[in-house]
Amino acid sequence: MKYAFFIGCTMAYRLPFAEKSIRMVAPHFDIELVDLPFTCCPEPSGVRSFSDDTWLVFAARNIALAEEKGLDILTACAGCHESLSMAKHELDTKPERKSLANEHLSAVDLEYKGTSSVIHLHQVFHDKLGAEEISKKVETPVIMRVVTHSGCHLLRPEEILQVDSSEAPVKFDKLVEILGMEPLEYMDKTMCCGAGVRGQASDISFSILKEKLDSMAMVNPDAAVVFCPTCFISFESGQRIVNRMFGTEFKIPVYYYTELLAVAMGLPEVEEFLAGHRVKPDFPLVHKSAAEQQVQPENTTSQ
Repeated sequence: MKYAFFIGCTMAYRLPFAEKSIRMVAPHFDIELVDLPFTCCPEPSGVRSFSDDTWLVFAARNIALAEEKGLDILTACAGCHESLSMAKHELDTKPERKSLANEHLSAVDLEYKGTSSVIHLHQVFHDKLGAEEISKKVETPVIMRVVTHSGCHLLRPEEILQVDSSEAPVKFDKLVEILGMEPLEYMDKTMCCGAGVRGQASDISFSILKEKLDSMAMVNPDAAVVFCPTCFISFESGQRIVNRMFGTEFKIPVYYYTELLAVAMGLPEVEEFLAGHRVKPDFPLVHKSAAEQQVQPENTTSQ
């Protein structure tokens, strides 16, 4: 499988360790990632609320770049996936919008044709590779009790994105099970992480996040697993702010799915990107071999 890799702004600049894990695991599944000069997706809420036309043209340009190479787009960010998918849907179903976009794109010698699809990493692992193929790569199961969070922008609107059920998602839980983890059911599973309103009403945003973390904490998970970099930041960095604001003591480690996949596959250098996490687990994720754990005897000099 060969894709134009749309890493997105958030992961590229704030979660390089998550990006590294994707690039580490991809070749093991015969996935080739092609980097193109993409711009911001653009961001699905802020940009579109100011100018619907600007949002559409930016997205059309990104898709057109992939079309030039004859590639589908692979996204790693839920927000990017929704933005590009919604734009593609509009461009493909509304001829006047497609004409508007191509009028602007002609200035940079590009044309949106509608020949490339947009797919998220979640869909590649669950729908294209499947449990059997992933299981073949698991060398050391990751034994943890986890809560999964797909993220709003990956599930809604369901009829267009078609990733999983927006009300009762199950695919993400199956993906963590393959790696040896136990997915836990919890209240408010499809509730927003609160990031969407943080720029306009931070107090409301962190109240939403607190409610979400409360629901997670009720089942006492070892960690939370996400497929969205914005949700990752909201949970990991946000829980510290919530602790200060509300006097709570949340300490839930957060992982992007491919980080734990790399651990389960026994890939080298996983400890390097795990070191980038602010909230650490109470136990080691990477278990060293007996040879690595062996303590070498101290050198002694005969008297």
